[in-house]
Amino acid sequence: MQLLLLTAETAAKTSFFYENWIIIKQLIWLFGKFMSGIMYVLDQWSVYSIALCIVIFTVITKLILTPFTVKQQKTSRMTAYIQPELTAIQKKYQGKTDQMSQQAMLAEQQAVQEKYGVSMFAGCLPMLIQMPILFALYPVIYNMDKYVDYLAVLKEKLTADQLTKMYTFLGIDLQTSPGWRLTWAILIPILVVVTQFLSTKLMTVSQGNNNNNSMNGSMKIMNTVMPLMLGVMAVNFPAFLGLYWVTQSVVMSVQQLVINKILAKKPIEEVIKENMEKANAKRKKKGLPELSEKANMSTRRIQGTSGTAEKPGMSAQEKEEALKKANQYYSSRSANPNSLAAKARMVQDYNERSKKN
Repeated sequence: MQLLLLTAETAAKTSFFYENWIIIKQLIWLFGKFMSGIMYVLDQWSVYSIALCIVIFTVITKLILTPFTVKQQKTSRMTAYIQPELTAIQKKYQGKTDQMSQQAMLAEQQAVQEKYGVSMFAGCLPMLIQMPILFALYPVIYNMDKYVDYLAVLKEKLTADQLTKMYTFLGIDLQTSPGWRLTWAILIPILVVVTQFLSTKLMTVSQGNNNNNSMNGSMKIMNTVMPLMLGVMAVNFPAFLGLYWVTQSVVMSVQQLVINKILAKKPIEEVIKENMEKANAKRKKKGLPELSEKANMSTRRIQGTSGTAEKPGMSAQEKEEALKKANQYYSSRSANPNSLAAKARMVQDYNERSKKN
């Protein structure tokens, strides 16, 4: 995320390429006013510290996003739990590229996801909601002179010595980049790497074990490379941006420890039971049968109910005719037979026919 936001930036204070995007522009304005409010409150106590403003600003904004973080972690935990079943279904249909097999595979996967109360979009939704907020945070921190109105008031009010102290944190000038010099400022990039690695490690632990070796390998590489790349950027960017990253990672780590502790108290079986009850309540309203504990459906039964099962000894012409009938059947249920809606309808049709039988 940080790489995406800073791709078009240099060490000089320039505008971010997305600052005038709709919604983000309004969020930037809002966060600028929020930062101004923090500075105003501290001014009433004669406290002048950019570092303290950044810490307070980061803590509050991360706390606001806590519900989305919890939702995302719950979904990630459940997704990791059901991954073996989804992988088994994929292996079952490995090498089968015909339309009926693909539809049957998708139906089985959707049944598993519905059983456990997991949506393929549930894990993405919290991130999609957070993205505009994250996009808006960076310009406010990076270009405080531009977006934080009260900073101009302080610059006129304070002496040159007070302004210098305001931008100093533990003897480090937050306006300059640490560089590759052996000074106290180099501690900020080091802390960026350490805290970012810790937060990603805690997030990985909360998601549980995943049997997908290739995915595990990719995640391990990403969790190692990203902190290092952020550390390199923290060396070349103003130190107050690195301070923001450190604070953000520390808050995320604390959040993860609390969330992990809470999630660990509730057995996964209890979560599954609650999800099934919710899913069955929704299905009851739609007039559909309840989901059983055995979520995986038999492909043969799915095909058999539509009268298009591929029987042993069928000729090539008979197989082609059966597939044609299946395509006609599902095409009549949706304008686009390849759409997700059509495939979801296939599962619904199967359930309705099972109920009648």
